[in-house]
Order: sequence, then structure tokens, then C-alpha cells
Amino acid sequence: MGASLLNPSPDSHTPRGDRYAMESGAVSPQSSQDAEDAEDAKLGSVTLVEVPGRANDIEEAVAAVGGPKAVTDAIVNKGKLRLRLCRRYQFQAPLPMKRHRTSDLLVKARKKEDGTWDYEAIAWVPTSFRTEVLADFLFVPGSELKHGEHSIIGSIEQEISGEGVSGAPYMPPAYFTRVDTPQAYDFEENSFLKRQRNPEVKAIAGTSEAKLYRDWVGVHIMKFNNKEPPTKPPEGAKDSLREDEKQIVAGLEKLFAERPLWLRGPAEERLKEMGLSANVSTMQKSFICVSYLWSDGPWRQVYIRLGFDPRTDPGTRFMQVIDFRDRLLKERRAYFERVQGTMDQQPVQALDCHFRTPPVNRSQLYQYLDIEDEVVQQILQSSEVLKECSFKTGWLPQQTLDAIRERMAVKAELLRRSRQHALQDATTPAVANEAASSQKKKRDAQAPEALKDEASGTRWWTC
Repeated sequence: MGASLLNPSPDSHTPRGDRYAMESGAVSPQSSQDAEDAEDAKLGSVTLVEVPGRANDIEEAVAAVGGPKAVTDAIVNKGKLRLRLCRRYQFQAPLPMKRHRTSDLLVKARKKEDGTWDYEAIAWVPTSFRTEVLADFLFVPGSELKHGEHSIIGSIEQEISGEGVSGAPYMPPAYFTRVDTPQAYDFEENSFLKRQRNPEVKAIAGTSEAKLYRDWVGVHIMKFNNKEPPTKPPEGAKDSLREDEKQIVAGLEKLFAERPLWLRGPAEERLKEMGLSANVSTMQKSFICVSYLWSDGPWRQVYIRLGFDPRTDPGTRFMQVIDFRDRLLKERRAYFERVQGTMDQQPVQALDCHFRTPPVNRSQLYQYLDIEDEVVQQILQSSEVLKECSFKTGWLPQQTLDAIRERMAVKAELLRRSRQHALQDATTPAVANEAASSQKKKRDAQAPEALKDEASGTRWWTC
């Protein structure tokens, strides 16, 4: 809800010149359209200042934007307006009001005795000022500063001399949040958003225009608390495939026949071994046709074959996902080592899904089945299986997950050290040769200059 402050604009709209024609010696409008234009030209123009809130006191609302002088200066000289919601509060930052070009019309409405309304056009609104940022929080000081009316205690002389000042100084925070613009959100539990969603525009009514937007088919998303997994792909998923994309779908069908759960990385790696490669959009469209996405729990971000429920098969414990977070990447020094280029000089071609190299991301997902480590596989084989699938640990107990995570942390450190040693061994000969060359140049500079006469073959030394 906002209050509007309408002020006459100094550069009000001037009446447009009407075209006239001489008919029977009298002056009359040339057409009915010109008569309407002449009537519209009588309207003046006003500037709209939108205050975010209900203004009970118009004078206070005008003073909050700087007063009539500030409004006039903003209109004539294209200045800026700043809104102070609490003018007495000395510590609140003003809200900037942005200038917008509009084509609104100010209308005065009167309600008649019979219940109908009578409308009258007053002026048109070519310019408006309104705030687009959020007001910051108010951190109100104590009574010694009269709750923000004064910025100092006592007087300037007392503040400088230190007389009469007691207690801790008041230091308001610079800001409470770095985000000052409204953000769009889609909270899934917000039923209001579901009711207010408008259908997408697919065609222009009354014309032969084609669809304005291409239909995008979303993947089926499954959560641990959902009852039944989807058994069929979304409607229209296979119809949107091209001929080259059907080969990717056929390759994925073979992969999901081997095992029902795949992370995206291992699946793309197997497709490349089969001679199939695709971009991100093609892979997404292909996954939609043969699988659905699990979004939480022990199979987070895993694509699962349509109709298969991993909560009913204890064998899917080997295909659960671990979110491994390397201890080194959590430390602050890892950031500076990466910036300085001293952390890992060997380039990583692709994201490793088999844990052959130390992770490069703070959070990296692995499927237990794809981890190439004998200790991890032995822990999985010897672990007990829970009677019921758990949201937190799946089919495995917490002790097993802790043991696997600890083993992966140790192996990540060993892999990183071995890579550093290999890098040092590779650079040692080059460093030694460079040092020997520099020492030789230093000795030659200090020794007498050797001159050689190539024609006579004699050597001359100069001191």
C-alpha cells in the first residue's frame, strides 16, 4: 500500500495547436478526432511521488521526501529525492527514490446517490518517483541519545573536551544485510503463490503467430517422504526429442538397465565410453525420458530409473551418495594458496567421480559404488544392513558412514601429498639447471674477460 503525493509540474503540458478549416465562413474543428485532442490538451500534468505506506499526515509525508523545495528541484533540475521514514532518527540511511517515465492519468471519482460512480479526468502523470529498495532495520539507541533524535550526548564542547561523557560509546552497525532489493522467491509451502501463478502465454489470440515460448518439460522430482515414485516420463518429454537426442536416450536406457541409480557425472562418463556425448540441455531432456531425480536423503541429486524405489531394495546401499567435504578446502589458507597458484599446479581436466584425485570443490558428491578404494569397499561389504531405510543414513548405520568419511579424508591428504611430491620431482632438474646457469654467469662476470681471435686462433686476456 502506498500513498501518492501529486504536485503540479512546472513544465506542465502546453495545449497542442489545433488545425482548423474554413467552412461557410466559420472556424470549426477539422475532425472529431481533433476535437478530442483539443479536449485532452486542456489537461495539465502532475508529478507523482509514491510513499510506501499510508500517509495520515500529508505535511509530514512531504517533509519526509525533503519538502516542496526538494520536490520542485527534482522535477525542474532532474534532481534526486530521498525518503526518510523517520526524520527524527539521526542514524537511519535515507531511501533513494528513482525517477520513472509514466503515462498514467489522474482521475477524480464521485459516488452518486444511486450507487454509481462519476469520473472526471484531472491531469496526466508523465513522471513518478518511487522507492525500489528495502528500508534497513532500525537499531535504536538508548535514552541518553533520546532514542535517536540526537547523534551526540550533551553538546559539541562536551564531546570534544570529554566532560560529562560517561558509559560506552554508541556505535551503530553499518548495515544489517547486503541485499537491499526485493528478491523473487518460490517457497513451496506458500499456497498463495500456487493460486496466483498465471498460465504461460503460448500463442497470440486472433493471429496466426506461432508459440511465443518453447514448452519446457520439467523432470519428475522425488523426495524421501513421497509415497510412490513416478512410472512414466512427463507428458510431452519424448515428443520434444530430436533424432540425434534419441541416441542419447537409448544409451541411457542401457545404463539404467545395468544399474537403476546414476549420478550425472558417472553417467556422462559411461556415455563417452560408448561414443556418445551431448550438451547440458540434451542430457537434461534425455534424463527426463528414462528417469526421475531424487532431491534429498541418501540419494540426493541421483537419477533413478522410472518406477524403481530405492527405499524398498537394500542393495541400493552401494549406490547411496556421500557429500564429501575436504578438510583442507574448509581452511582459509586453501583460498590464498589457490589464488597464489601454490596449492595445486597440475590441471584437472574433468570432475573426478571415482576419487582418484583429491577433490577440487568444497562439496563433492560420490556414489559409494564408484569410489575406487579397497578400504571403502571393504567397509561397505562388511557393514550391517538396517531393517528400515533411514532418511539420514539410508540402509547403512551411522558408524559405517563415519568410517568411510574418515577414510576418504585420509586418502585425500595422501593423494594431495603424492601430487605435490611428484610436482617437486618434476621441477627439481629444471631448478638445478637454472641455478647452475646463474652461478656460471656470475663467475664469468667476476673473472677477466676472455677475448678470442677466431682468425688467428689465439686467446687474449685483458685485466
